[in-house]
Amino acid sequence: MSQWGFYFDQTRCFNCKACVFACKSWNDDKRGDVSLNVPLSWIETGKYDNPSAYEALSGSTGAQNYAEYRKYHMKENWRRVTATEYGDVPPNIDVLNVSIGCNHCDEPACVKACPMQIIEKESKFGAVLVNNEYCISCGKCKDACPWDAPQFYDPEFRSYADADPKRPRMTKCTLCYERISEGLKPACVAACVGRALECGPIEELKAKYPNAVVTLENFASDEIPSMGIYTKPNIIFKARAKKV
Repeated sequence: MSQWGFYFDQTRCFNCKACVFACKSWNDDKRGDVSLNVPLSWIETGKYDNPSAYEALSGSTGAQNYAEYRKYHMKENWRRVTATEYGDVPPNIDVLNVSIGCNHCDEPACVKACPMQIIEKESKFGAVLVNNEYCISCGKCKDACPWDAPQFYDPEFRSYADADPKRPRMTKCTLCYERISEGLKPACVAACVGRALECGPIEELKAKYPNAVVTLENFASDEIPSMGIYTKPNIIFKARAKKV
């Protein structure tokens, strides 16, 4: 196995969220509520990917029906960009951005936390994947992950009855397994306007960026005392110093 991971250059990220939108766009058909809101015929015929198919959603008035549109949007946030502000009086202020998804850890906490054993590291790229057919929506994977990688389309996922067909099941970043298998970059990396993200074999990234660091300010610790493990996330950084 060649373990893949990410390199994030904090000096190049300006919080445009192109990585977030690209992730949602590419993985929309993997979101937890897609089968509830998107007609199967749309997916089978390709209508799902045709913008004109959504024109009728506004109704006869032509007004924007945002409540209806939202049914067709990915609710999960597999990739997130956080912004931490420093200072309080301009110009003595600064913002540090961090783009984070799943770090496809060497010792994933989600794998150890899942009572159904449906999360595993695949053998080709070291991606942490879930087969959510048997997910019981307990949320233990989400609670265990320091970076909120396991996602549910409804934050109230624990309130659903087991037999409810709308019960949210866990989804997560797949490292864009199908893309990298074809020699393509993950969607988030390909879309990054500032070229702040890279993805590849983690040892190659470390060799390419020998001065990279393994943590940033406000990047959560990988130590999980309750499990007695260090998750060893596969991500390295170029940090930017605060200006204030």
